[in-house]
Amino acid sequence: MASRKKINGKARRAAAAAKAKATKDEEAAVNQNQPLVGQLQMNDMAMSDGVAKCNHGLVPSHYHWHSHEEFLTTTNNMKQIVTGFLKAFVYEFDGAGGNFLAAYHATKVSFAHVWKDLAKMEFVVSFLLSSGTSKVMEGNIKIACKYAALSCYFEQYVEIDLLNTRAFPNWCKINELYAADMHTLVSFLKKRIPCSCLDEKYKEVKHIPKIGLCCSPECPLPCGMTERSLTMCCSRCRAANYCSRECQVASWQGHKGECAFYSDLKAKFQSEHH
Repeated sequence: MASRKKINGKARRAAAAAKAKATKDEEAAVNQNQPLVGQLQMNDMAMSDGVAKCNHGLVPSHYHWHSHEEFLTTTNNMKQIVTGFLKAFVYEFDGAGGNFLAAYHATKVSFAHVWKDLAKMEFVVSFLLSSGTSKVMEGNIKIACKYAALSCYFEQYVEIDLLNTRAFPNWCKINELYAADMHTLVSFLKKRIPCSCLDEKYKEVKHIPKIGLCCSPECPLPCGMTERSLTMCCSRCRAANYCSRECQVASWQGHKGECAFYSDLKAKFQSEHH
């Protein structure tokens, strides 16, 4: 995926923002030191009274199953491959302080058979969306945010590297999910799952203002957080958001190289697709 060194700092700021905004009633039950690796478990596919439990769209929609047994066998085979990949990725991700790119480079060779396989990567995204939805329903919001951010990262990787339908990643969106408010989190998941399991939760949280992150390292706001409706993006590259004109000007020296890089990528992508 396209990258710049400055992204690393943004990811760390997003991680700090997630901790700063956690509320007592949502986070009291979550062990702050528990790695996400321990949370990687496949949803229960067992039949109950002849009716399968909702898996929140775990299997990509283009799969067609002839029987429940075939579904279980194929899903379990895919599960073994994908969970091994995810555990390795998340181990590197956590070890690097929430650095997506470090985790990618640490796994791109040993798990090339996953990174380069569209079906497996779609299953990775599906797995994380399904698990994130389950965590929201359980009340584990911190873990749900992490699942959502990871699913967004892999979703964009598929679009960029495998489908060639996107020029570069939207790091602002990924990092905002890592530090998401309930409205942003539930809305993101609800739009991507085929079931109605989050419909009631969405009604509960849709009044909450969505939170955005300012990309300026010198932003005076706590963790650079503000209402997303008040943020502005760089009009040239559209890859960086700011809470104010002052923050945009203050961060220009650090952003201009990144701005040129993403602008060139965007121009190249547009010329190749028109």
